[in-house]
Amino acid sequence: MASSGDREAYSPDQNLLGWMYINRKPLVINDPLNDARFSGVNWSGTVRSLVSVPLQVNSKLVGILTLYNKKRGGEFSIEDQRLLSILAGQSAQVIETARLYEEEKKLATVHQELSLAYEIQTNLLPSKAPTILGFDVAGVSIPAQSVGGDYFDYIKIDDYHWGMALGDVSGKGMGASLLMANCQATLRGQAQFGLSVHETVERSNRLLSDNIRRGSFVTLFYGVLDAISGQFRFTNAGHNKPYVHRADGSLDMLTIGGLVVGFIGSQKYKEDSIILGKGDTLFIFSDGVTEAMNHAHEQFEEERLEGILKNMGDVSAQAYIDTVYAAVKKHAAGAPQNDDITMLVVKRLN
Repeated sequence: MASSGDREAYSPDQNLLGWMYINRKPLVINDPLNDARFSGVNWSGTVRSLVSVPLQVNSKLVGILTLYNKKRGGEFSIEDQRLLSILAGQSAQVIETARLYEEEKKLATVHQELSLAYEIQTNLLPSKAPTILGFDVAGVSIPAQSVGGDYFDYIKIDDYHWGMALGDVSGKGMGASLLMANCQATLRGQAQFGLSVHETVERSNRLLSDNIRRGSFVTLFYGVLDAISGQFRFTNAGHNKPYVHRADGSLDMLTIGGLVVGFIGSQKYKEDSIILGKGDTLFIFSDGVTEAMNHAHEQFEEERLEGILKNMGDVSAQAYIDTVYAAVKKHAAGAPQNDDITMLVVKRLN
């Protein structure tokens, strides 16, 4: 649109916009009503002539610049067209610079928010393993993006009982991290009541189901360790089945399972228990371990994980994590991490 003083302001005809989008070159019309390129177009009766040029940045059309009705009734010339093309080139660059500046401001804001979210999430996860007499404990969560949907937690119930949790929220990024924080806070709150393991998860599920948006859910493995007897009572809400590496080298899988958290509020969960003997190690993990892929889209898978655990030997809880993570990275061979990787290890000392 162009106007001068008290003259009429014009809006570009859609046919003119369409022509410029297709041709992307300057256009001079000194007799609109009889111009064959625009036959049938109902120009405003006051439009006597026009010159229009495209505003382009890197061959991308970002607008058009149009002048109507040359003063004193004259016709637009090729020189007018060239001058307007020069102005259009400069104007297009100004518009693009302004757009890029706005995009950079938005991107800086997003980065700032992600940085804050990462800091908050890092503070929510345990900064170090607890000291539990007779046990060696370690855990880690490595997000695939700036913030993740996995979490692990140690929950002190009393001096001799510790809750061990590992969860995986559907999705990734900011939304998943917020749901993760909600799940962690809910489970922590319910664990303090000293209820059975399955009741703790059932009550957490009931609370979360009321607040989780449709289509979202959490897989969760939760258990309580008795540090005196070595008994570990647990339940599994749709999560990967953990392993117990026995001191004699054998490998057991904790097969009990149930529905994911956040799907049905009235869901009931079964629980089971094992005894961790001296030298036994409990290995809990998220699917970011077994589903890690290389460039050929081949997954790490349970079979490879089982082989590593069987050959682990008598090593620390942290060594379990380091060894498995190194094997995952070797398998990926430089392929980007496609999911959060989380592990929690509980070993009973000799």
